[in-house]
Amino acid sequence: MLKKGKTTTTKKTKLLIGKKELLFNIISLIFLIIIGLYFGIRSFYFYGQQNKRIKEENQTLNGTILKLNQIEKENDGLHQDKDGYYFKGNVVNNYVKFANRLFRVIRINNDNTVKIISEDVPASFMWGSDVNYETSNLKEWLEKGSTPNSGIYYKTLPSPEKFLVKTKYSEDILKDSKVETNSKNNTSYITTLTIKDYINASGKNSYLNIGKAFWTLGLDENNNNLFVDTDGSINDSMTDEIYGIRAVLTLNKNLNIISGDGTKENPFIINQDNNINYVDSYINIGGDIWKVNYDDNHSLKLYLNNPNNITLPYSYSTSIYNLYDKNNIAYYLNNNLFNSLTYNQYLNNCNFYTGEISSETAYQYSSIYVNYLTTKVGLLNIFDYYTGSTDDFYYMTTTSSVGSMAYVYHQTGLVEEVKVETPKNIVPVISINKNLIKGGLGTLDNPYIV
Repeated sequence: MLKKGKTTTTKKTKLLIGKKELLFNIISLIFLIIIGLYFGIRSFYFYGQQNKRIKEENQTLNGTILKLNQIEKENDGLHQDKDGYYFKGNVVNNYVKFANRLFRVIRINNDNTVKIISEDVPASFMWGSDVNYETSNLKEWLEKGSTPNSGIYYKTLPSPEKFLVKTKYSEDILKDSKVETNSKNNTSYITTLTIKDYINASGKNSYLNIGKAFWTLGLDENNNNLFVDTDGSINDSMTDEIYGIRAVLTLNKNLNIISGDGTKENPFIINQDNNINYVDSYINIGGDIWKVNYDDNHSLKLYLNNPNNITLPYSYSTSIYNLYDKNNIAYYLNNNLFNSLTYNQYLNNCNFYTGEISSETAYQYSSIYVNYLTTKVGLLNIFDYYTGSTDDFYYMTTTSSVGSMAYVYHQTGLVEEVKVETPKNIVPVISINKNLIKGGLGTLDNPYIV
């Protein structure tokens, strides 16, 4: 009996030990599975992050361009020099979309930054009072400076210093069709096309010849300013003549693209994250399509996108924008047109600058800001940013306080003076609050909705 009792106790002890071992093994297995899952997930995560970084590196603008283009020696395309790579000839795959507008890539620098130029001419006006670029209307208009109204173009860009580095430039001399490089270099966030870049790209026979007249940064051997004519040829000019302005800027080397193959129909699109801008966006108000040309963070200034049905004389006596003269375009816009708009209750009072730009004011950029009037509907002035498609329209800028001639804009980049009684296209300008926008994407096919 005693023997049997001992046997029973031993069996119970062994059974108890077996259960503990089983529980320990189960817990250990669960622990190992958890550790495995933890390190496995970490491995997949870091592997994914590494692949993401590699993918992003492959999607930088400079990397994509170099990947899609072979280096050419004689033919049109991407060429190489000591400073990096540059496009030459009639290339069709160097389009970039940034800040709602199209640019063309001029070159990729050795530090992988990318130099680009506006595809169109967003303004046309006089060079200034002397040939020096540093004191010209162009530099004042393009680059943000110390004066409150400088940098009209700079202010159209979203968070420019997040996307741009300063562009190096010099005022070179063109002599016998060859460029003599000025040893003195300057830098600026926004500048204009140098004569050296135009010549390197093959000038008249290149993508930089857009059939419009525009200023270049450079002088001839007689110290005259130079411009590209509508046929692509380079000519000298007086500082009071009017030609288009093209903006040149340099994109940061770290910028990625969202999509695109560089063609006009499918340009490289810069990834701007949440740094969007309203300038150059379209807005549908009561069925009319307006385009934004100024954003002051609270309100937007807009011009009518296709005002083909408004062709009128400016007035019958003066180029001054006069709200109280029934024969003046100002009266028509702020009475007849304003009352016809079903949404006129949304229009803000807006300041329109009316300073004189003439020989008497030395054609100085600052002169336009001497005078202004406040009203609901105005016109573009000669220094306003404009990328619309309307041709042959009146500016509201006066040529003389006693004159009867007014400035008229042309899509060729040229501006002429005509008698104020001559019927021309009218492009109305208004202002609305930003918070009125309720939907849409801001494109012409899917405009913002008010």
